[in-house]
Amino acid sequence: MGIYAQMMNWDDLRFLLAVARTGSMSGAARELGVNHATVIRRVRNLEEQLGSSVFDRVGHSYVITPAGQVALDAAVSMEEQSSRVERQVVGQAKELSGVIKVTAPEPMSETFLVPMVKEFGELYPDIVIELSLSMRVYDLGMREADVAFRVTNDPPEDVIGLHLATLAMGVYGPAGSGMRAEDITRVIRFSAHEPTVNGSDGGASHMDWDERYAPDARETMRTDSASTALHGIRAGLGVARLPVSIGESVEGVERIPDIPLQQGADMWLLTHVDVRTNARIRVFRDFVREFYAARSQLLGGEGLEFEPSAA
Repeated sequence: MGIYAQMMNWDDLRFLLAVARTGSMSGAARELGVNHATVIRRVRNLEEQLGSSVFDRVGHSYVITPAGQVALDAAVSMEEQSSRVERQVVGQAKELSGVIKVTAPEPMSETFLVPMVKEFGELYPDIVIELSLSMRVYDLGMREADVAFRVTNDPPEDVIGLHLATLAMGVYGPAGSGMRAEDITRVIRFSAHEPTVNGSDGGASHMDWDERYAPDARETMRTDSASTALHGIRAGLGVARLPVSIGESVEGVERIPDIPLQQGADMWLLTHVDVRTNARIRVFRDFVREFYAARSQLLGGEGLEFEPSAA
């Protein structure tokens, strides 16, 4: 590695990492936000510095060569060290100002996140919330986000987890339809949280309620977007199983009354251990705890009828 350390332009290693992770030049270009030609040029620069190719072209994919693997190992190590230093520096921040990068599933936006950001901003006007709504799981260790709202029954072990609620799930159809279980002929499948290791959806499954209450219903659409599922219900595409916190808070849909609620997955607020002492993240966590505790009845469906436990 001594020779490589003297020869390599370390900035080119970002492009090596991106191609190795995505398997293609175009995928790397999308990940890095540059054009395809830039990726090719930077990879060629690295190959010239090393005096060896770093990828073999196999079909439409790029496979790392032995020389490329040496450089890739160094790049991964440098990326990890850089992220560790950045996390630790952020963790020492004492000012109640700056940016907090927050990631969350899209369904939380209208009902909870926007009101939460508004209230938090009134208390801490010098802290800016940078909100990314995506089903992609952001890497807290690599500082892709400072905190993450996740709906999962299997949170990672290398983070600090704040349990916010166990979501109640109900089946919803068009408002004013008077629909009951026997009337269901079409189903929209909505899933907005991480699958567990064994591939289940982290709560009572769609097929579970389908087979029990509407065995002859036809599937019409699948989506990970709550707004799309709601539009589908209103357009008559079918009924959908949604968090009660969404279904009971929006217009145009109503819960099917003879299908009891089911317990869904858990909702967590996650932060990396290295940033736990950061002042702005600490006050954000405390605020979120109180904000969601005040809304636990809606999240958990308190006072509504649940399906009897199998136990």
